[in-house]
Amino acid sequence: MDEHPFNSAYSPSTGSPAEGASSDRPPSDQAAAETDALTRRLQRLSESRSQRAHPLAIPKWPDSVCSAPNALLRSALFAGVQGRQRRVFKKRTLLASTSDIEIRLQGVQLDQSDLDVWLQILHLARNQLPGFPIAFQARKLLRALGRGTGNSQYAWLADSLARLGGALVEVTFKGRHTFGDHLLRYYRDEDTQMYVVEPTEEMCRLFASGYTHLEWGQRQALRRKPLALWLHGYLGSHTAPYPIKVTTLHRWSGSGAQQLRDFKSRLQTALQDLVDIGAIQQFEITAEGLVSVRQSITHHRPSGSPGI
Repeated sequence: MDEHPFNSAYSPSTGSPAEGASSDRPPSDQAAAETDALTRRLQRLSESRSQRAHPLAIPKWPDSVCSAPNALLRSALFAGVQGRQRRVFKKRTLLASTSDIEIRLQGVQLDQSDLDVWLQILHLARNQLPGFPIAFQARKLLRALGRGTGNSQYAWLADSLARLGGALVEVTFKGRHTFGDHLLRYYRDEDTQMYVVEPTEEMCRLFASGYTHLEWGQRQALRRKPLALWLHGYLGSHTAPYPIKVTTLHRWSGSGAQQLRDFKSRLQTALQDLVDIGAIQQFEITAEGLVSVRQSITHHRPSGSPGI
């Protein structure tokens, strides 16, 4: 199995470059000293947190996949829209989702490119406890995402992390238990473009309600196809997806299509994209507007119990 692009970039506990890793911008002595001081503080923080009783653990998964809690894949939290269509939710706003969960968001609307950034950060953090920071160079993350490393891409990554860090997310299971937090916290060294990122514990706790392995190569093949990416996550979170209405997928995906006929056309194209990459075997959209999908055989099935 090929090594994940991140696995040789940084040691999760220290953030020190592995042999052969280099920075795009040579740090000054002062910046290097500040980074060393930050690393020592983060190590002390990690040692303190490691003494907690019954620490929460993120599930481990293979290098070829990324994983996400099912609750976040079955809603409009990471909408299947283009970035230029983003809305701003100034108050806690209920988003469309399956009936067993309620998801509220306050902040800038998130899309599938933001989900991919979060997936990569969770991938890095999967071998350690939530609440422990991880370190990486922006260049490494951009390459793992299949993006370039020009100035515009550094700015795009900074914007995505700001959205993920600024979004306040609440997830309620069956009207009984609510988990609320931001998706992550981060520090950035402006000289070296090194990030220190901490996935928040409450969002990582959602893995206990069930999670799904997503084939990273397939998601890369679907880049710039937001509705297909949303379907990839939603359908992947079901072992055998049940037939569902076009109108329901329109709501749950957070689509910006104003006319249902326009969405139905986009949906047909997106489902065919999933067939083309082998994510599903076939699909059917009936005249009554019911969507049926036959999944491809895969070793990565949804895991976990139906609720926390």
